[in-house]
Amino acid sequence: MSEVSTFISILLASTAPVAAAAQEAAPGSQAGSPAEPRSIDPLTGEEGEEIVVVGQKPRGSVIGDIPAENVLDSRDIRSTGATSINELLAAVASQTGSARGRASGRPILLLNGQRVSGFRELRDLPPEAIERMEILPEEVALKYGYAADQRVVNIVLRRRFNSTTAEVRGQSATSGDYAGGQADATRLLISEGQRTSVNLHVEGNTALYEDERAIALDPVAPDTDAVDPRPFRTLVGARQNVRLTGAANRMILGDVSATFNGEVEKEHSRSHFGVPTGTLDDDGDEIVRAVEDSRLTRETTTEAIRLGSALNGMAGKWRWSSTANAELSRTKGHTERGLDLAAQQDRLDANDPTFDPRGDLGPVSLFPDDHSRAIRRSLTADGTLTGPVLKLPAGDANMTLKAALGSADLESRATRRGQLSESDLGRDSGEASISLDLPITRRSSSIGRLSANANFGLFQLSDFGTLTNVGAGLNWSPAERLNVNASWTREEGAPTLQQLGDPLVDTPGVAFFDYRRGETVFLTTQTGGNPDLDADRRNVFKVGGNWQPFQETDLRLRAEYVWQAIDRPQGSFPAASEALEDAFPDRFERDPDGRLVRVDLTPVNFLKSRRETLRWGLNFTKTLQTAPPSPETINALRSQFAARRAASGQTAPERTAPPVATGATPPPSAEGSERPAASPPSGARDGGPRFGGGGGGGPFGRGRGGRLTLSFTHQLNLVDEVAIAKGLPKLDYLDGEAVGTTGGRPNHELQVEAGYYNNGLGARLQGNWRSGTRVESSAGDLRFSPYADIDLRFFANLGERLDLVAKHPFLRGSSVRLDIDNLFDARPKVRDANGSTPLRYQPALLEPIGRTVSITFRKLFIPVRFFQRGGGGRRPD
Repeated sequence: MSEVSTFISILLASTAPVAAAAQEAAPGSQAGSPAEPRSIDPLTGEEGEEIVVVGQKPRGSVIGDIPAENVLDSRDIRSTGATSINELLAAVASQTGSARGRASGRPILLLNGQRVSGFRELRDLPPEAIERMEILPEEVALKYGYAADQRVVNIVLRRRFNSTTAEVRGQSATSGDYAGGQADATRLLISEGQRTSVNLHVEGNTALYEDERAIALDPVAPDTDAVDPRPFRTLVGARQNVRLTGAANRMILGDVSATFNGEVEKEHSRSHFGVPTGTLDDDGDEIVRAVEDSRLTRETTTEAIRLGSALNGMAGKWRWSSTANAELSRTKGHTERGLDLAAQQDRLDANDPTFDPRGDLGPVSLFPDDHSRAIRRSLTADGTLTGPVLKLPAGDANMTLKAALGSADLESRATRRGQLSESDLGRDSGEASISLDLPITRRSSSIGRLSANANFGLFQLSDFGTLTNVGAGLNWSPAERLNVNASWTREEGAPTLQQLGDPLVDTPGVAFFDYRRGETVFLTTQTGGNPDLDADRRNVFKVGGNWQPFQETDLRLRAEYVWQAIDRPQGSFPAASEALEDAFPDRFERDPDGRLVRVDLTPVNFLKSRRETLRWGLNFTKTLQTAPPSPETINALRSQFAARRAASGQTAPERTAPPVATGATPPPSAEGSERPAASPPSGARDGGPRFGGGGGGGPFGRGRGGRLTLSFTHQLNLVDEVAIAKGLPKLDYLDGEAVGTTGGRPNHELQVEAGYYNNGLGARLQGNWRSGTRVESSAGDLRFSPYADIDLRFFANLGERLDLVAKHPFLRGSSVRLDIDNLFDARPKVRDANGSTPLRYQPALLEPIGRTVSITFRKLFIPVRFFQRGGGGRRPD
């Protein structure tokens, strides 16, 4: 605990100087400043959507003039069926992916146009709390001090929100005994410029064994006492994870928005890789013995504590931000090894007449387990400053300055086959960067709006010296709803401490395909770090654009071309190809018969690599008319609401709305309405609740109602090649070389998302397809067939089915979801030159789980007093 206490002290101290220097800053709150309360939807706890004044940026917009590629309002978000921001990002993954840079995973996240301390600050928030979400190109990252290698997602929360959410989910494969589950409890309060959230998350899954799938045995494998190894080998290991996360946002020092968050997490995994075996040598006759009803096991446990903070404020026209993060994690693992038959071999060598090498072995034991342990510590702090530096004819030139410090340490210890190895690596780092945005022409000029960017970064690493980043770009809007951008970067990057110093771990019994001999073998793989890795240097050029052809139709087209060349790229061995074995012969070990028995998979530096991709797609959204509730339903709901208010001991307003007469026209539906923000909503005038939420519309809102959505993305991989070393031929991943167990790199990759949502009912389809590939082998080429994976989702937000809520009040705020992943139980198919499937590439080995069905029930609890006070807009008495 002393280490944790030290981390907390350093974390708080790292943000104090920036906050103290900003006491005179202008207001800049993440949660938004208090405003006149808007009406609250009593079914969802949402306030009405904001009315955007044309000519002004909406609240929470990002810095600069680069437009968003897509904007999702609250109804668009609800149409995905997502129950957390984590799921929401997964639902739009095809739009947030990037083909450039080293960070190809999650996009950079902003909250209300400001930096956050990390993903955990937002990950578990309910989507109902989001007012809109903007997806922006990579160039926006420069304005916040990040490298331009990831897309940016800006999430704007509602000004007021109050809910407690409970969610449970069960999942099961349609064949075999694989099952999983998840439970979440989340508390969120956004009010009066403050935000507090707490989440408890628990999830896990059972193991999936080979005998639960159609896995064929190796016909040339040793007899091993005729024991079928499939019930003793897992395709998917069992896993349990639990984490507790909390975050609080407050205004401090008058005008500084401060967020502090923390998380504790523990994860345990357990897998099995066969029966314990040992070998006896009977005058050259190899006898393999096994112990039945016993499994060789690998277990791994990771414990982590993470702390973070973010400060945001304004100083005149300058926006400043400071973030800090600290992490302490410990990973322990052990791997069981085979039978120790040394005593039995001595009896055999001594011709003991009472010992039968094929009979009872007597007492046997395993070799000592392999053990590994890794402790990771990291601490980072940074500060950014953004504002105008020069007034030009086309506008203000803006500059972003960033300074950062970091320290990381990785201490590892491993015992493999009785041999102890230890490593203690540390890295101190410093960063200073500058980004300058120069407006060249205004939108009213003959060529439209044109701006340029130049950026430079200097990184000092204690173990790699000085590294640099330099880049430039252009952003051009020649016409309304059309934007084109181009950029170039040259970036130097050091390997991570994990790549350098992770403990070495041996895993026996791993199925591997030997391309030289054209056979599947079960061998021992070595994974871990490589302290000899060098830094890489990458040059990236990108040109892209997005276009909305029609003013009244929400159709957006996007396209980008990316060229990327890397010197000394870092990578692991994706497969045991002949070219890799020729270049790194010491990493492949064969027995006297030439059979592959061991492969070292730790990362290496290749000589050069080059990739070219063309990515294009479209997003289409259509608003659907939603049927208003009947007068009977409205009267029943008002009665329920009044009863709940009375039960909670609250005083009813002086004026109450008269009941709606049967057959009369109900009050104007909130669907599609655009009531001015200054006029009191109907629910505020008559004292009753207002059903359906506020009005929508505006340039960043499509209005209330249902949604019909379609998103399509096509990535064409033009070039993907690697030069391993001088004098050796290049590896062409698009033509003959394997990138992993899925074969080579496909020329074409497609992603499709389609959805329907209206009156609380929705359906969503998500599909991925890749073209077939070919991998060369001395024993004959392998051909990997095209592969498609389709996921289907049905969901019902029962709280929006007002007729059901009137009859069953418990359903208010409830939702039910059915997910069918891998709808057609598809699995990749691989054929060799003879038309047969190699054992390593059996479909169930490449896609073990197959089709799964999961059911989710979720309940959103909204306090009654939240409605009466306008969602926190008025202070309690």
